[in-house]
Amino acid sequence: MRINGRGMFSGPFCLRRIRRVEESTLLQIIRRLNAMRCDTSGKRQRRVFEQFGVPVCEVTYVRASDEFIFVRFRPQERFCFDSIDLAAIEIYDSLYELRHTF
Repeated sequence: MRINGRGMFSGPFCLRRIRRVEESTLLQIIRRLNAMRCDTSGKRQRRVFEQFGVPVCEVTYVRASDEFIFVRFRPQERFCFDSIDLAAIEIYDSLYELRHTF
């Protein structure tokens, strides 16, 4: 992918103009998970993800095993991921389900 003189991308996966676009929800989730991984203040980092002020799920990062423990509150489910991408997708799906329920 290349940028031409008019600030346009050229290539098979191109955007029309270079501009600041609002970050996608998935990218925001990945940034939060990455911040958990980079924080060295404790052995575990815990974050709660909410939609409309309602807690939807909780993720705990365990430094010793480099794993993300995902807990969905409704229905009660618990998963363990060694991939930041899989954890982010599960969080996104949980938030999406609640957002599109109403």
